[in-house]
Amino acid sequence: MRRILVGAFLVAILASGFSLSRQVGGSLAAVALTVAQKGECGLSVNVTEGPYYVSGTSELKDAELNTTNLPGLPIVISGHVYEGAVGSKPLANSKIEIWHADSSGSYHPNSNGDVTKYKTQDLALRGFVVTDANGAYRFATIYPGEYTGRTRHIHFKITAGLKALTTQLIIPSKAGDKIRFDEDTIAQGMPTCALLKFDNSVTPEAATFDFRL
Repeated sequence: MRRILVGAFLVAILASGFSLSRQVGGSLAAVALTVAQKGECGLSVNVTEGPYYVSGTSELKDAELNTTNLPGLPIVISGHVYEGAVGSKPLANSKIEIWHADSSGSYHPNSNGDVTKYKTQDLALRGFVVTDANGAYRFATIYPGEYTGRTRHIHFKITAGLKALTTQLIIPSKAGDKIRFDEDTIAQGMPTCALLKFDNSVTPEAATFDFRL
């Protein structure tokens, strides 16, 4: 009887894990999505915050994230924050915190904690924007670099009233990169739409993405 109960408990745990396969990070990050799940782009996927989140950063001036003029290919990302898996109900005044590695794959700082722990000159490629009445956002930055175990990506933490989302968007790989979208453990648990598509016919190159909470 005890063996049956233990077996049932393990089945329940596994079932719970698979139902949470869209919650990426930790042990669940390795759960592979089906072809159908890869093609879905409903509610934005919660993804691990990672070890380099710094809280309390400042609002971006003129929507510019690269305020310290680090070298790299300039890019612009824009879109909306909407409520629900479908529809276009905007979430105005949503706070979108943004951070990512520089073009060589290093964060500034290569650490975490509250912003008061660091000197101003130690901070770069971090800050937040606020959505307008239409739920729209926009920011300019540079193409982030890859680093060991991770393809190029940008982190986001979005707060809209009682709704909150921590997620990432994947940046297209460059020739010679060591790791790509489906070779990155975290990206493997994300829908394909999280891989941004840049329009390189404009300068700076631009991509769009709508977050759904």
